[in-house]
Amino acid sequence: MEAPITALGFSEIDKKYTIEEIVGEILNKPTKQQVSREKSKNVVVEYTKEFGKDMYILVRIVMHSENNETKVEVEQCEPYLVSKYTINVEELTTEAIDDEYNYYVICEERETGVQFIFWLQNVVQYMEAVEHKKTFNQVKIAALAMEGTIVLPIEKDAEDEEVEKEEKEKIKVMIQKAREGDEEARAQLEEEEKEMDDQLKERMYQEDFLSIMSGYFVPATLVDANYAILGEIKEMATRTNEKTGEEVYLFTLDVNDMPLEVMINKKQLVGYPSVGMRFMGTCWLQGTIITDN
Repeated sequence: MEAPITALGFSEIDKKYTIEEIVGEILNKPTKQQVSREKSKNVVVEYTKEFGKDMYILVRIVMHSENNETKVEVEQCEPYLVSKYTINVEELTTEAIDDEYNYYVICEERETGVQFIFWLQNVVQYMEAVEHKKTFNQVKIAALAMEGTIVLPIEKDAEDEEVEKEEKEKIKVMIQKAREGDEEARAQLEEEEKEMDDQLKERMYQEDFLSIMSGYFVPATLVDANYAILGEIKEMATRTNEKTGEEVYLFTLDVNDMPLEVMINKKQLVGYPSVGMRFMGTCWLQGTIITDN
């Protein structure tokens, strides 16, 4: 499987360009940088460089001070896409991975109840906000696709769409009531989920999977915030990597009523995209916690 960095137009990584060269370029001429000094006297610096509209690579270094000596370590070099969508979430928690400068974020989309995990980009901002004891209820997430395919939409008439819309609104109301402690609503949600599962299993005997599921958002692996995603393309644009000249697609998907921006290298996409078609692929989910609430 391709690495997430290829989604930003670096398909020749480790061939034409090396990670070490890119890190050096970012450290020498960053688009922006942010510094945080911890109580432990470590200094954490995030350098980011823009390689196209909303397309960045971040390098995070940590300066450790021990016995009057300073040791500099590169903690992370990772791509990210700046999303334009702010998502309201519930039950947000973070989990440090390997060390205290790499985090996963676990949360639940407020309206739909969709649970997801993503890799945190704005670690310095988050650490400083935690120091000030702030609470967090909004995030921005985006997906970098390692591979993808364009598939046909499901045919629906006006009546089908109206019924589907009413059902989604009913579920949103039940989710909110369940959060407020309504046990009857919780039981209804469980019953709805069981009925939908039974209907899906029954239809699978006679129909193709992609003709049944209009969208899905499920973990592809147990770690690394990788997701298998299927959603309808609502908007699309083309971006160019200013360093490599490679073109990438930026899709805004409707994934089970949740907006999600996905970027993919044209070389990794099978099929010809257009608004109304569906995108299916494996993506790395990353984003930021809104810290200025």
